[in-house]
Amino acid sequence: MKISSKKLQNIILIALIIVLIGVIFAIYIKEKEQKSTASNENIENLQLNEEQEEPKTEPEEINRFEGLTLINDNRGVPVLYYHSVDPSEENEVIISPDRLREQLQFIKDSGYTTLTISEFNDYIINEKPIPEKSILITFDDGYMDNYTNAFPILKELDMKATIFVITSVIDEGSYYLSSERIKEMSDYGIDIESHTATHSHLDQLTYEEQLKELKESKEKIESITGKEVLSVAYPYGDLNEDSIKAVKEAGYSLAFTTNLGYSDREDIPLKLDRIYVSSRYTMERFKSRLINTNK
Repeated sequence: MKISSKKLQNIILIALIIVLIGVIFAIYIKEKEQKSTASNENIENLQLNEEQEEPKTEPEEINRFEGLTLINDNRGVPVLYYHSVDPSEENEVIISPDRLREQLQFIKDSGYTTLTISEFNDYIINEKPIPEKSILITFDDGYMDNYTNAFPILKELDMKATIFVITSVIDEGSYYLSSERIKEMSDYGIDIESHTATHSHLDQLTYEEQLKELKESKEKIESITGKEVLSVAYPYGDLNEDSIKAVKEAGYSLAFTTNLGYSDREDIPLKLDRIYVSSRYTMERFKSRLINTNK
């Protein structure tokens, strides 16, 4: 049986239409699957980004003075200053670890809070409150035995302290502190501050020479610790009017002398008093010097 030409054309046309519909349907299904996959990926990426961008909670700052009676008056703070700590030799400025431990244990048992230099600065400069029984422990020169002998005692008793270092002798042999030890103590919480660059008598230098001593020292310490240096201790306690100007110009907010007395807000912040501790003091003399020292 022959199929007419017209009928054949209709069959072919229908077949082509069916094929075309099939192709279109297949394309539609494929695109739908791709869109679904992309949508799922976008949702996953969005969730991942949200997780990654979720703000991190900063650790809460510890209030070291919580529960303590605070004062905000001008009764002042005893600032003790030591030098070397060595068991093999003891003279006027070299105290044995045992004697240092005994004195620091008395301070702790008496209820004193050892201040950081920042806390002390806030009290003197910014008139912020501090614990009623506050004290600042300092060491001059930056001897290596401050690390080997004093630092373990401070850690054991959980006490803060400040070390004034001579920066020209950092990393110069084993007698003075190295950069590594300075960084370690600073990271732990011991304040590393300035005792000038070369420990010169500032009052015998020109203003420019004094400024150089003070700036170089401050910059050197800050490059090691990564922390701002707030204070300097005058070598030998020597200073003049140029010294005070240079200290201020160099960017310090506090400067310590060797004048006997508590540091208080009546002091010029760049001429603060301290209390020298001799290795020859008996415990009774030490207690008296700590408690009974006045202006």
